[in-house]
Amino acid sequence: MKLMVSVIFAAGLYGVAFWAQAATVQQQTASFLATPLVAPASAEAVKQRCSSTLQLETTLRKALEARSGPASVAQDFQAFDQLSDVLASGGFEMGVVNSTNPDKAIRDAAQTCSSKLSQLATEVSLSRRIYDRLAAIPTAGLDKPVAYALNITLRNYRLGGVDKDAATRAKVTALQQQITDAGLAFDRNIAEDKSAITLSSVGDLAGMPQDYIDAHKPGADGLIQISTDYPDAFPLLKFASKEAVRKKMYLTFQNRAWPQNDATLKTLIAKRDALARLLGYPSFAALDTADKMIGTPAREKAFLDSIAAAAIKGSERDDALLLAAQKKLIPDETTLQAWNTGYLTNIVQKERYGVDAAQVRQYFTYSKARDGIFALVHDLFGADIRPWQGAHFWASDVQGYELYDQGKLIGRFFLDMHPRAGKFSHAETSPVRVGLASGQIPFGGLICNFPATGPMEHGDVTTFLHEFGHLINFLYSGRQQYVAQSMLNLQWDFIEAPSQLLEEWTWNYDTLKQFATNAKGEPIPAALVAKMNAARHFGEASSWRRQLGFANVSLGYYNQPPGFELAPMWRKLYDAYGPTPTPAGVHPYANFGHLNGYSSHYYTYVWSKAIALDLFTRFKAEGMRNPKVALAYRKAVLDPGGSEDANDLIEHFLGRPMSTEAFKQMLQE
Repeated sequence: MKLMVSVIFAAGLYGVAFWAQAATVQQQTASFLATPLVAPASAEAVKQRCSSTLQLETTLRKALEARSGPASVAQDFQAFDQLSDVLASGGFEMGVVNSTNPDKAIRDAAQTCSSKLSQLATEVSLSRRIYDRLAAIPTAGLDKPVAYALNITLRNYRLGGVDKDAATRAKVTALQQQITDAGLAFDRNIAEDKSAITLSSVGDLAGMPQDYIDAHKPGADGLIQISTDYPDAFPLLKFASKEAVRKKMYLTFQNRAWPQNDATLKTLIAKRDALARLLGYPSFAALDTADKMIGTPAREKAFLDSIAAAAIKGSERDDALLLAAQKKLIPDETTLQAWNTGYLTNIVQKERYGVDAAQVRQYFTYSKARDGIFALVHDLFGADIRPWQGAHFWASDVQGYELYDQGKLIGRFFLDMHPRAGKFSHAETSPVRVGLASGQIPFGGLICNFPATGPMEHGDVTTFLHEFGHLINFLYSGRQQYVAQSMLNLQWDFIEAPSQLLEEWTWNYDTLKQFATNAKGEPIPAALVAKMNAARHFGEASSWRRQLGFANVSLGYYNQPPGFELAPMWRKLYDAYGPTPTPAGVHPYANFGHLNGYSSHYYTYVWSKAIALDLFTRFKAEGMRNPKVALAYRKAVLDPGGSEDANDLIEHFLGRPMSTEAFKQMLQE
């Protein structure tokens, strides 16, 4: 069953009447899955789609709950998997609309629908009748991947509280809905924040690249507005020579979505804690880690401490150099300040390693980075990426593509890569349809915020490739028999590893020279890339200390009783690992979006980095652009998706269990 390009973005055509006229539930399901609605024409179209989706999901759920007689994989698990596909697909659609649509009324309708879909998903996850049917399936003789998928499904049901009494399940349902609503509000407050700083004259842009100055002209009043969007904020923090300007931007950036997200986050934390305790866990972190590779909050904390010891030791030399540079510029400042570190790092890299970020960025633009990334995944994995003819999206700058493997279509995706009012403000991969061996083609995309024209930071290129790594993992793994075997069911603390592994190629000259060119078309010099690599690890330990600080906040907020004040607790948790103290007057938790989506397991980025560098040891030994190694990696790690335990995927490729030694060594280089 393939997605039909001619109808894939049809708006408002699949309302309640359509389902009433359909001959069978199977036809309804096939039609729904074949026509994802991600570019609705109106809020009413969203409401109609929502009603249709809810009706279909309810029909499938009731049919499964009504089943009787001997349970089997072919009947019961297949029916459950189809219901899971519809549940996931409905949520994915509304997530994309909520994150991307230019029309606020449409976004609001999608957010409302997301809440309703989440409520129904919770009801399914707490259906004792469904659980009992699945638990009654005989496991003798099942293929290992199918048995694994069934076992994971039953475990997830138990973690959701399905084995509790009816009264407890009702409370769980109510709490899950409150958690969903609070999370949606938290994310929306961040996305819709319009913070900016005002500069009095062009003189305040001293030190900025000329293209940045040209793009930020004074208004009629002579003032210059600089938004806190990433393409505006990050270059300013790196290049602006006036400390007051950097400080102003940093403090404003760290106060996005505050104070409105203060109460919202407190609600989110409290409801998650209540849910965990209702299910018999001492904290939400204990519930949250139960299905992860890491297993428990205690092991998570031990891991963070272990990596922090290496990171703190590795950052001591770098900090001394930064302080020396700061002393020359700001003699009275004896402590490294967060708004100075990016600027000082650029100075030290320029003086010590001959690397000037302003010089580096002239070799990168969005379009060149996109083409270079497409070429890279072709060279490594045989990816054949072609324009998606006939696809239409929600904004004119969104592009569609198809992924072929040896002439066979295996996936479709969109790229929504530039800032837009009301749009999700970070960078993420968004699935829309899971691929299946039955012929359902996977469909997803990237939602990012890179400059559409002009120079692009090398760090942005790395982020682009990171997110694209998630996307190709999703697309390549889209040929499993069941949704329960897809990448969606891969342990979440492994999910970042394939993307973090790919980041290494943005430092490889043989890769960069193919697309990194300046305005004259001259490729980036090998000598400059060599200098970039020499300077690369300067500041890297401090960067990972920031990630450790965020991870400690993520764990700490969810591993204790609620009711604490967010700002002082942030300082206690973050500053224990972070490279610079949290400045007074900022509220970074209000815009730390991962406190919703990742909740207590933001450690995933650090844990996955350790896995990524461990996986990279084989590429280092056998060749970064060795197609045989890359194909072996794709077959062992990417293609299986969530059909196997992540520990097994690692061992299949490396021939041994995971080790954190490569990461610790890198931090101390």
